[in-house]
Amino acid sequence: MKKILVVDDSLFMRTILREKLSKKYKISEAGNGAESLEKFKKEKPDLVLLDIVMPDVTGVDILRSLIKINPDARVIMVTAVGQDAVIEECKKLGARDYIIKPFEEETVASTVERCLS
Repeated sequence: MKKILVVDDSLFMRTILREKLSKKYKISEAGNGAESLEKFKKEKPDLVLLDIVMPDVTGVDILRSLIKINPDARVIMVTAVGQDAVIEECKKLGARDYIIKPFEEETVASTVERCLS
């Protein structure tokens, strides 16, 4: 079973993503930047769903760190509408794709499938 690390400071968003994906994937969660890097190194997930806006450190900064740890890391950025410039920066840094909140279950599933295949 493929492993996905969900990184979001919102427990509500982590819960929604876990519920949408846990039937098909093993899900772990991190609520901040430090925890996300620790779990990424320890668990070596197949994919990371990474929120862009978090209080302690931005998702962009976490993405930079993840790519330094593993240049082949598969990361999908999760963002709100209106973050086009940030999404482009993330793609240049190595993010595979992005999901815009609020999202449809089918969008999450198809984006995850595409990035894992």
